[in-house]
Amino acid sequence: MRTLTESKAKHGVSRAFRDREGRLNLFWRVVLGWLAFVAGLGLAVVIATVAGSYEIPTLGLQILLAVVTTSISVPLIYLLRRYVDQRPWNGLGLSSVPSGFRYFLLGIGFLALVTAAALLIGSAAGWLRIVDFHFPIVTMLVILINVPIAFFYEAFPEEITFRGYVYRNLNTRFPRWLALVLQVVMFVLAPIAVTAFMVAIGIGTWDLITVEYIINLVAFGTVLQLSRIVSNNLWMSIGFHLAWLEMVRYVVVPSQYAFIEIEYLSVWGNYMVTIGSVIIGIILLIVWSLRSKNRIDWNGIEPDLPPDSNPETKEALPAQSV
Repeated sequence: MRTLTESKAKHGVSRAFRDREGRLNLFWRVVLGWLAFVAGLGLAVVIATVAGSYEIPTLGLQILLAVVTTSISVPLIYLLRRYVDQRPWNGLGLSSVPSGFRYFLLGIGFLALVTAAALLIGSAAGWLRIVDFHFPIVTMLVILINVPIAFFYEAFPEEITFRGYVYRNLNTRFPRWLALVLQVVMFVLAPIAVTAFMVAIGIGTWDLITVEYIINLVAFGTVLQLSRIVSNNLWMSIGFHLAWLEMVRYVVVPSQYAFIEIEYLSVWGNYMVTIGSVIIGIILLIVWSLRSKNRIDWNGIEPDLPPDSNPETKEALPAQSV
């Protein structure tokens, strides 16, 4: 009797951590993916904060942030995908650079479209006005320097982790719409966790975690995941992410060094450019996903089949327990 009881207890513990394929359960895979990014970002911020006390130039600190974040989080995600998920890397939706480049440009083009729409709506509402158009060489050089930093510090590791790894795992168990919502929750929790860690060790404050910041994260995480779902390629969300960062920093700002110099006539003008453009993008992508041709099944669950499985019968993928 004791042996039978111990066997059942051991089996119960095993089921809590592993699925029928012997892999870690979905819950733990998602948590580990989230922790991979949090660890990379957290360590990068700590190192940069300490380095800042040695009067290292801002550019040097930015490069340090980018290098540490990507060099920790992306390899960890790769290892999780290969050895914990036991699935191919391309299952995350990240195609090769040559085949994904057009999607990258699509993301940039889509950001340009929604930004133009935001400017038109903001101007018509009297919230802002376009002062002038410039082509400042200095700003061009700054953007050329900032693009690789923003790519490796923010766009690439975040998209690989959240819109790639976390979402892909969630969608094997939950409908697309719910996987999207849960991904956004995980995305919002990441900077909160890093900030909490910084505060705990005495080198951070809660000043940046505001209601406005949370709303921005929710909207941004939603439009980026929609880009990934609609295009079926992670490069579109990477392109949109990177272009948005450059847009709000250098392209459309109230400065004579901007490409599009604007003047805010109301606080709503600022909101229209930063978050309004994102909300417009969400609306357009949802409408696009519901069109009759190539309609997205928002209740669909997409199994993550092993390479040697039969995609028609899906027999090789047992149901997972969380």
